[in-house]
Amino acid sequence: MPPIDRRRRRRRISRVGAIAVVGVVGALIVAVLVGGVLRVPSQSRGYDRAIDRSYAAQARLLAVESNRLGREFHKVLAGMSVDDRTTLEEALDTLVRSTASVARGASTAASPAPSGGAGADVTAAMVDRADAMRTFRSAVDGLLGMAPLPVVGSPDPSSVPATPAPLSATGAAAELAKVGTLLGRGDEMYAAGRRALRADPGHALLPSSVWSGRTAGWTSNSTQSMIDALTSSSTLAAVHRVELVPHTLALTPAPVPPSGTSSASAPTVSVLPPTGRIGIALVIANDGNVAERGIVVRATVARGGGTARPGRTRRLALTARSAASVTLPPIQVVPGNSYTIAVSVDPPLANVPGAVTSDTVSVRVAPPGPPTVAQLLTTKGPQRGGTDVTILGTGFTWVSGVTFGTTPARFVVVSRTQITAVAPPGTGTVAIHVTNPGGASASSTADRFAYRHESAKPAGA
Repeated sequence: MPPIDRRRRRRRISRVGAIAVVGVVGALIVAVLVGGVLRVPSQSRGYDRAIDRSYAAQARLLAVESNRLGREFHKVLAGMSVDDRTTLEEALDTLVRSTASVARGASTAASPAPSGGAGADVTAAMVDRADAMRTFRSAVDGLLGMAPLPVVGSPDPSSVPATPAPLSATGAAAELAKVGTLLGRGDEMYAAGRRALRADPGHALLPSSVWSGRTAGWTSNSTQSMIDALTSSSTLAAVHRVELVPHTLALTPAPVPPSGTSSASAPTVSVLPPTGRIGIALVIANDGNVAERGIVVRATVARGGGTARPGRTRRLALTARSAASVTLPPIQVVPGNSYTIAVSVDPPLANVPGAVTSDTVSVRVAPPGPPTVAQLLTTKGPQRGGTDVTILGTGFTWVSGVTFGTTPARFVVVSRTQITAVAPPGTGTVAIHVTNPGGASASSTADRFAYRHESAKPAGA
């Protein structure tokens, strides 16, 4: 054979070998891919099984807690007509907070989500139960005029949570029907999640959990019976008793303890130190079983035996069986005078007969010491008057008059130690006296003011 034929045969053999190699490599790749595909479901099932079982471990705890709350709820339903308002409100608040906590826990446990949608179903069930408890509390509160209790440890324990809008029996029945719908739907969702989890790779089991089936039903007849039991309950009836706590009326500055005894014809008068403002504080209590809003606390003051001036007021709200100290805006007084101060509390609704709602105290504000004149910055002026005279001294806070000799003068109190007066017409040298409720300033060489004689003007001037 010629050499060229041998070269062609070798090239042909090389091509056949290359094709064979490519075929073998391709077969290996296909085998690897097919093997990988065949192994993926097996590995995925293992992952899903682990996720499902981990979720089930958490969901079981939530289901057990939810079942416990369900039992508590049905105890409340069975006994609420004989509870008092505070006990019932505490039970409702606990159910609302606890079911909301379980719903949050269910949402957290469902991430990562178990296969088959079990996590979403169980979470939806717990959310429906939490919504049912909020709706139930709102319906009861609206029907009975109750309000959620303040949370212990909150920044303002005296604050009153918002009271739900009042509900008629018809409105309450509509809300209770919503409760039945939410509970029934929650039971269905939980059952669906339970079935899905059992059918999933982990075949995990959850305990059964049924809320709506533990009652006589949520039909219109059963909800109406519930409403009738609540509204006719003697222990749940609203009691309004807002009153002023006796012996808590306090004045600032504090009066000197009175001497002797008082009677209706001759009440004891307390003496206060010299002051121009009297602060008033007292304690108001809500001894009823209803949260009260819009309580008005008022103080009036009458000088001597005169007519009382318009009162200073404060508004406040109090939870049931609570009390609060109230400080009223100060009232203006003049030292050296006697006053009658009356305080009262006006509850927003009709009060229990006999509740103390007013108190009265008689006081005399002691006069200050007489003022003193230490210096006149202007000591002379014309006889026609009109000279501005600056008076320096002490005790000028409650000045009631300034005289040049015996003639009254116009004046302005600048501060406790300074007065500006306008000299009236006069002659000679006179003493300037400053008067306050404690008396007139004593004469001294420092209070002398001299009137200058005015010479006649030249003729034709």
